[in-house]
Amino acid sequence: MAGEDDLDKLFELVADGEAVDWDALERAAPDEETRALLRQLRLIAEVSEVHRSQVDDIPTPDAAPTVPVALPGRGGSLPPRLPRLATEPAPGEGGAWGPLLLVRKIGEGSYGEVYHAHDTWLDHPVALKLLKREAESRVQPSDLLHEARKLARVRHTNVVTVHGADRHNGRVGFWMDFIDGETLAARVAKGRLSAGEATSVGQEVCQALAAVHRANIIHRDVKAQNVMRAHDGGRIILMDFGAGQFVDDPSFGKRAQGTPLYLAPEVLRGDDATVRSDIYAVGILLYHLVTSRFPVEGRSPRELSEAHERGMRRRLRDERPDLPESFIAIVERAIDPDPWRRYASAGEMEAKLAGEPATRPLSPAPAPNPAPAPAPRNYARLAASLGIGLVALTAALGFIAARVFDVALRIDRDFALGLTDTMTVGVTVMIPFVAMWLVGAAVVAALAGAALFLRDYVSVPLARLIAVVNGWDPVMTAMAIVVASVAWWFTLNLILFGTLYNTLLELWSNPSTTADLTILSSVERSMHTNHYLASAYSSMLIGLIVWRWFPSLEARATMASTIRLWKWGAVAVALAFVAWAGAPRRLVLERYPVAEFDNRPGLVIGSAGNEVLFYAPNEPGRPRRRVRGDAPGLQRTGETRFLFDPVAAK
Repeated sequence: MAGEDDLDKLFELVADGEAVDWDALERAAPDEETRALLRQLRLIAEVSEVHRSQVDDIPTPDAAPTVPVALPGRGGSLPPRLPRLATEPAPGEGGAWGPLLLVRKIGEGSYGEVYHAHDTWLDHPVALKLLKREAESRVQPSDLLHEARKLARVRHTNVVTVHGADRHNGRVGFWMDFIDGETLAARVAKGRLSAGEATSVGQEVCQALAAVHRANIIHRDVKAQNVMRAHDGGRIILMDFGAGQFVDDPSFGKRAQGTPLYLAPEVLRGDDATVRSDIYAVGILLYHLVTSRFPVEGRSPRELSEAHERGMRRRLRDERPDLPESFIAIVERAIDPDPWRRYASAGEMEAKLAGEPATRPLSPAPAPNPAPAPAPRNYARLAASLGIGLVALTAALGFIAARVFDVALRIDRDFALGLTDTMTVGVTVMIPFVAMWLVGAAVVAALAGAALFLRDYVSVPLARLIAVVNGWDPVMTAMAIVVASVAWWFTLNLILFGTLYNTLLELWSNPSTTADLTILSSVERSMHTNHYLASAYSSMLIGLIVWRWFPSLEARATMASTIRLWKWGAVAVALAFVAWAGAPRRLVLERYPVAEFDNRPGLVIGSAGNEVLFYAPNEPGRPRRRVRGDAPGLQRTGETRFLFDPVAAK
């Protein structure tokens, strides 16, 4: 039981109803985590066996056969609705369900009811969740077991622990920890919380949610009614996984589940629930704890969705101006309508909350053994990575520009640039791009600031535009972005500025060509500047799309790896804009020393040891001559000019 293959084989045995030596497997387990998983699988196998035996014992002709229970996402299937044993009485308060004595009903939902029960075998209190009789016509017992399986996957001090599942008295149920406490909904009914109290709650909810997400589960129903505070120690417990889904189980992805007031706007529009929609629910929970209200309200999901589209949201600052700015910023980010502006994980949000001091802990005492705050991000490593990437790009651009120059003019290898000079050329290529990118970033920031002042006017059309864009197929959208980028690259470089590259190609194929090279001179400086501008802002636009849009496409795609391939394709096109614009720089935008050799004007375009390369671009055939630096006929004027500008004798 040490590898995934062993677990897969065990899942198949459970699904097929084969006999398994559970005691031997548990003794051979390498650690406690594996043993806990084996115990949960054993319970599921025993429930599956109960289902099969009870269905086989019922002689009714219309009883549907039961299939084995298998874990979702492992290739198995869930059992169909089980037939009711009409001869067995339904349990009630004071009755029994198997080894559990029912003390009192403590909760009830649309399809299940929860009892405070006493486990007679282990002699301790438990909470028992049973499927309602009247709900069996619309909810399969397998759905209740699905919830139990999700809970069984998560082991965390802030998540309620499931102990088993079974079928007694014709009803399917599972039992879990009995929490002696009150829900946060009951707590808010007594009065709204302070920022310190809400921060303490938020940290523990985020810790619980991080464990849930680590188990590959989306909760989908985080709300005040599903979070309890235990009386003994004040521990916060996340409960009720009935609306949850396994990330790798598509059969549950499109079901509209959850409490509408806590649902993220993209889920209300019909998108799948994600980690970020759970983060949104935590933000709504914190908002509700400190205000007793909700930022967006409506009487139906449709009204809520329309309110989101119109931007009708109450700001937390307006509701509670006395709250610390840091707490408000955390909540507002968590409930941002754009999922990609929210926290990427529960751990990230918990880290932010950990920086907010809990000035008044939730009575009677803080949670025991709080988890340590995550380590701060290593900004030095991030800066080093960016620096290495920038140096590598600079070196690559310098190499490309130097090689284009050498090949176009048939430069002897002895006069090729060394590493230091190549890096210098790369810097001269990069500086204009960096300057234009900074200007573009300033313009984008200014537009974003203006949008804040005009949000009442732009929020509705922007929300509608986002809704339309989110409706597009992610893979087709990513492919369209790359195809459009490539098409624009060809249009810019081969059509709008095609004459420049045709001239370079002519010079490349024949350095002695008699073609007009004026386009390579300073006369066309404005054309070269425009080419740089168009290439710089095209690459910047693609970069913004990769940064802001592709993560959303990747999250919505069923095959995220395909989106990642298109993303790197877009990055390659952005780099192609930069490289193609910088390639001819040494030929058209670099100045060279003016000199005379034997009274013939020219330029010094290279050096090697005590020799220089003398180039006469205005003479027939454009000769290149190796000349000793101290040759009597070589005279330097001290001036510099562009390569293909006219050079007159002094």
